[in-house]
This record gives sequence, structure tokens and C-alpha cells, in this order.
Amino acid sequence: MKKKLSLLLALTVVLGLTTPAIVPYAQAASTDATTTTTSPDATVQPPASDETATDPDVTTGEDDLSEIDPALLAEAEAMIAYADQLDRIAVYEDKAIDTYNKFRYVTSSNRKQAYSALTYTVIPNYTKFLASLKQIKPESVQLAKIHTHYIKAVSLHLEGMTLFKKYVSSPKLQLSILNKANQKIDAGMSELNIYKKAITAYGAKFES
Repeated sequence: MKKKLSLLLALTVVLGLTTPAIVPYAQAASTDATTTTTSPDATVQPPASDETATDPDVTTGEDDLSEIDPALLAEAEAMIAYADQLDRIAVYEDKAIDTYNKFRYVTSSNRKQAYSALTYTVIPNYTKFLASLKQIKPESVQLAKIHTHYIKAVSLHLEGMTLFKKYVSSPKLQLSILNKANQKIDAGMSELNIYKKAITAYGAKFES
């Protein structure tokens, strides 16, 4: 059976785009805010030689796609369209989380700065991201069910961020509020892990 090259290349991009950034805990007693970002090396393929271009035995991406089941191809296209929609709104999520990460350790000295960042950058951007996420309607029924886990995860994270804002709004930092914020973040992380496992399993069907 010929490899489904064009389809798999597209889905490789999809799986990369649909891995959301992980929201960290709002720590009050730790300064460990190190995050690691990695990106795969890009491989540039050499152009086909004249012999390769004219060789009738060489298999092309178009030929591979012609052998794919139409229903499977439709699902793959729906997933790619879904990833495109996520990519268009990712700027809101990235802005919110990047700023939020800067205030994992809050004290009385940076409390006002944290409050300002949460009020004017983190929560507005994450609220916009959640609203945009809810507007996405995947064409695949199964993908739509998976998407609900992403929405729930982001909703819980937003609740946690809002509680964290309440925590830093008071001159006397209250650990009980911070704990509630972390519980929301923890619940959101659990939901996010469900989403990531489900989207990975869903994408595996295109690799056989």
C-alpha cells in the first residue's frame, strides 16, 4: 500500500497546532518558573531531478491521496480546518499565558504589578480566547466531542486566573484563595490532558 504522504504531512502540522500551552500553577512559595520550548528541526528536501520528475514509477502525493478512503479524507480535512481555526486564535492564549507565567511567585512587593497584568492582559486575552474557542464548530462529530474538553479546560483555567487576581488584589495575601485558584488550574490541567490524549488518538487513525 502506498504511503499517504500529503495527508500525513498535513496532519503532522495539525497535531502540532492542537497541543495547547500548559498553564502553570500560581505558586506562592516557589520561584521555579522555568519553561522549556522545543521545536523540531526543519528538513529541506532537495528539488526533484529531471529524471525523477519524468519517471513514471515515482509515486507522488496526489497519487497517494487518490487511494485514501473518501470518508477518511473528509475527516482529515475537517481536522486540518479545525487546526487552522485554533491557529488563528492562538495569539490570545499565548499572550495570556506568557504574561501569567511571569507571576507564579507573588509577594507584597510585586503584588500590584501582578494585579495590573492580570486585569489588563491575562484575563482579557484569555477571555477572548475562550469566547473564540466556543465559536469553533468542528465538522467531525467525534472531533466536536473532543473539542468540548478543550473548552472545559480553558474555562477552568480562566476561573483559576480570576481567583488568582482576587488573591493578589489584597495587601494581605490569603493562602486559602490561592489554594482555590490552584484547584481550578489543577482541574483544568486534568481536562487538558484528556483533550490531548483524545486528539492524539483521533489523529492516529490517519497513520495506518
